[in-house]
Amino acid sequence: MNNEPIRVRMTYAKLGNLRFIGHLDLQRLFERTLRRTNLPLRYTQGFSPHMRINLASALPLGFVGQAEHMDFWLDQELPLDEISSRLRTSLPAELILKDLQVIDNQLPSLQASLLSSEYEILLPADIDLQTLKDQISMLMAQDTLPVQRRKKTVDLKNLILDWQLLSESQMTILKISMKSSPLENGRPDEFLELLGVDPADCLVTRTKLIFEEE
Repeated sequence: MNNEPIRVRMTYAKLGNLRFIGHLDLQRLFERTLRRTNLPLRYTQGFSPHMRINLASALPLGFVGQAEHMDFWLDQELPLDEISSRLRTSLPAELILKDLQVIDNQLPSLQASLLSSEYEILLPADIDLQTLKDQISMLMAQDTLPVQRRKKTVDLKNLILDWQLLSESQMTILKISMKSSPLENGRPDEFLELLGVDPADCLVTRTKLIFEEE
């Protein structure tokens, strides 16, 4: 057995009904999937060994993810096409493998290197584009945008990096970029609520995660 583990970074999409499973359930789903691959998976040492996997960032319930990231470790090096083939055979239909890379073990964890996230929000059909644009402009002109998280007040204004409102094929789409670090995490559903839009009436897709090495 190679003492140095092989760190594999997987980019995947989380689609369809799987957007309704939470972060812990997704982690368990990946653990079951990886076991089915019969890959030489690396486990932690000690009395109760655990599979070494690391997901980048919890995707809020109901959100679609188009470019999510997960690291897992192997005990021996294998060709990427073989790893890819075994994963594609084992993954459920609504988890889509998009890319695989072998990366340096010395790189920081996905969570530690995450900077921001980009989202596309498909808004309800009866939304008026100009009215919404005016509402967003008025919100962004304010000094602060306080929102409550449990017993904590968070200023959403400091977490919004950029936004753009588009009309495409009779659809209204809000693109928004927000901070997503271990200390500061912007949530687009909170911004929708400030606009008076029910997030349950929207389809929110996280389209990209931005990391330090990028």
